[in-house]
Amino acid sequence: MTKSSKLMGVLIVTLLLFLGLVSQKAFADSRLIIVKYGLSPGATGFSENQTTNDGLQINNLPLDNLGNELSVLSGIHYLVYEISPTGDGSELKATNPPPSSYTVLKEVADLATDSNGVASLSVSDGYYLIEEQTNPQKGLLKTALPLVIKAPVSGLNEVYIYPKSSVDKEKTGPPNKPKPAPKPIEVPKAPKSKDDSSKNFLDYY
Repeated sequence: MTKSSKLMGVLIVTLLLFLGLVSQKAFADSRLIIVKYGLSPGATGFSENQTTNDGLQINNLPLDNLGNELSVLSGIHYLVYEISPTGDGSELKATNPPPSSYTVLKEVADLATDSNGVASLSVSDGYYLIEEQTNPQKGLLKTALPLVIKAPVSGLNEVYIYPKSSVDKEKTGPPNKPKPAPKPIEVPKAPKSKDDSSKNFLDYY
């Protein structure tokens, strides 16, 4: 085998190893996909007999658990933080974790849902805290509970998240027009008597 052939073989092996590392890195990242539906006041989630929220994409979400139709919400913001569990991590809960159970390493993203109610980002392995932000203009006054995701999620490259929070529909419409003030009632004046000279000065004040 000539030197040029050996050199070519080394280059090919190196290239294959490099591409393998790049490919492994590309598939190592997880994609978090937040889908926001507006629940009616008093609703706590999706219709249980129609959906199961297990990180997979949920198709055909017409109803919440009160039987009302769902609609997507745009312009809802989510702050995403990379965190590190404190201690042995036993106190870190998936939903509404106590602040003492983790340390914030950095803010990763400030996401906003698009016209389809979707916001997404790719993350590397680790723990991530997702916090929904209020939006009074959309009627979102009480946010969903903070959520912790540990990436990667076993068997999933794309993790779908459906934050649950009620929307006050009364806040989403245009402001009510002020009602016109009622017209004052006109009381007819009593006819003057023929002899006004009998009235004293105080009758006019």
